[in-house]
Amino acid sequence: MNTQSDCSTEVLLRDVVRKVVADCAPEETVVVEGLLRYSDAEVPARLRRRRHGRDPLGFGLDDVVPLVTPLLWLTLESARQKLTDAAVDQAARGSVSLWRRIRRRKAEPATIPPLTREQQALVKRMVLDAAAEAGLSESRAKRIADGVVAGLALAEPGEFHGDADVRETR
Repeated sequence: MNTQSDCSTEVLLRDVVRKVVADCAPEETVVVEGLLRYSDAEVPARLRRRRHGRDPLGFGLDDVVPLVTPLLWLTLESARQKLTDAAVDQAARGSVSLWRRIRRRKAEPATIPPLTREQQALVKRMVLDAAAEAGLSESRAKRIADGVVAGLALAEPGEFHGDADVRETR
């Protein structure tokens, strides 16, 4: 059956990252807080970008592969995109994107909709695969993946700092 869980709600991607990092890698809280000053569209771009010149974070993804924060953020963004692509056809996405650029509206925060059990399993698998590629231990990877699934299934909207001001994307 493909019904969504009654207790599952749409949650901000940044809130899931913040909670899982606080639980599984509290030493990286400062990295998350540094990233939160950027919009949800800017963070993945900054994490993927190679180091060129002066970066406020002072590093690129090549330098932080063992860190949990970029692994989580990029994996959850990838999962969000896969789920969105499955739900929205190409033409609709293009027209929404064009409309936002025309109106120059502030970008909407990246959210992850309520997930079915199958979708939760997909996200968990993606996190486990990314953690293995990053060289994390199997036990740490499992703990992080379990934290992500729990965060997605149990989080309340705005539970953390969902109302945080993010910069407009260019």
